[in-house]
Amino acid sequence: MPDALENPIVLILIGAAISLAASVAVTGLQARLLRRNDVREASRASARRLTSVFIGERDSADSADGFLTEAEITVMSMTDRKTRERLAAVLRLLRERAMPELEELSGVRADRARRLLCEHALEVLGAHLRSERLPEVPGEVKQMLRVEEEALSIRSGDKPRPPAAPAEPITKSQVTARPRHTGSKASGGTAARKTTKATGRSTAKAGAKTEEAPAKEDSAFWDD
Repeated sequence: MPDALENPIVLILIGAAISLAASVAVTGLQARLLRRNDVREASRASARRLTSVFIGERDSADSADGFLTEAEITVMSMTDRKTRERLAAVLRLLRERAMPELEELSGVRADRARRLLCEHALEVLGAHLRSERLPEVPGEVKQMLRVEEEALSIRSGDKPRPPAAPAEPITKSQVTARPRHTGSKASGGTAARKTTKATGRSTAKAGAKTEEAPAKEDSAFWDD
């Protein structure tokens, strides 16, 4: 081995191998850094583009949901996972904010939800551009995220609608008391019916006896 190291050709080959390995390592590291810088710059450019889009949507009088598709594609190109997930949730709520079920369950109307979500998205984008920690989710946005799944289930018919608020009780009108029937009238009517029946039977019997008497007088037995 020492004899081989004294050979100048071997030393040249060893030096060339070390130089080649170092060159490959440096080139790979530089390419990785350049690629990372390019991705970071693309992500920052996407953040700036989304910032202008959300500002325009927040300040516009009429909502134009056509920007949502392009915004969702732009969000997918961002490198930071937390920022990407937060903005994806904001865009999803912006698309669903006009659902009556979501408005009823969250208590946030569509117009207010649009402004609230745009402002929160701008805060997230600002923190991302400054490389700061993401801000906390506002309470109303948390409420919308909490009831989002339930609202979608109701929308699709998997769950029944929640019961509506109870209406005011109906005031009943005062009922006039009716006079009650006494038992004397009923008993009097019964007694009258019984008397009439008895009188009719007596009259019928008397008429039958009167018809039998002439028949006996006309009989041939009495002629003897």
